[in-house]
Amino acid sequence: MYWQESDRPDGSKIAPCMVDIAFRMQCPCLPADHSWPLFKAIEKYLPWFPDEQNTGIHAIHGAESNNGWQRPSEVGGSIIHLSKRVRLVLRIPSERLDQCAAMSGKTLKIAGTTIELGSYSLRAIKPTSTLLARRVVTRTNEDETGFLDRVNNELAHLNVTVPKLLPGRMSGITTPDGLLEVRRLLLADLRVEDSIRVQESGLGEGRILGCGLFVPHKSIAPVKQYTS
Repeated sequence: MYWQESDRPDGSKIAPCMVDIAFRMQCPCLPADHSWPLFKAIEKYLPWFPDEQNTGIHAIHGAESNNGWQRPSEVGGSIIHLSKRVRLVLRIPSERLDQCAAMSGKTLKIAGTTIELGSYSLRAIKPTSTLLARRVVTRTNEDETGFLDRVNNELAHLNVTVPKLLPGRMSGITTPDGLLEVRRLLLADLRVEDSIRVQESGLGEGRILGCGLFVPHKSIAPVKQYTS
């Protein structure tokens, strides 16, 4: 954990150029380790998707515990059960909206099951001071300190300074090249422009697998309780 107290004021605001498009979906359950087949199913309709900078697919997740800090293992054949409120969410450039909206009504075949996509809504990038990425790619044999050092360096390349970084539990994603190890990451005390920049750019690799994509988190207090 990296923790530095700060009372920095917010600077100038920047207008987001990315947006999340969220589709209603009919699918009672999915394998927890679904990210690769989900990407391949989407790529059939959106072949440009993997080549578009900063574009990504948010992981579909079911019920979690400990304020969203734990969930069923993503490897080993676990199944997640989905409520009707769960959405398929893509982070896309605004200019790609019409192409992605055409996904409404399509069927995705994923690991022996199907997802029927319904109507969609848009979710604007919100400049909140606390952000959570459910997955950030780690390196082989990288410990927590090495992970945080690398994250800090990558954030510095974005001209972003984050006073508080809190890594969470590790998990894995099965890909054709083997198991991709990932870790949760929470960023706190972000300035307005830094919050938008991190969400626009993401962090690290693997956006098409739901990695490096940040979303607003309500409060850091429950996470601090979890780690105490």
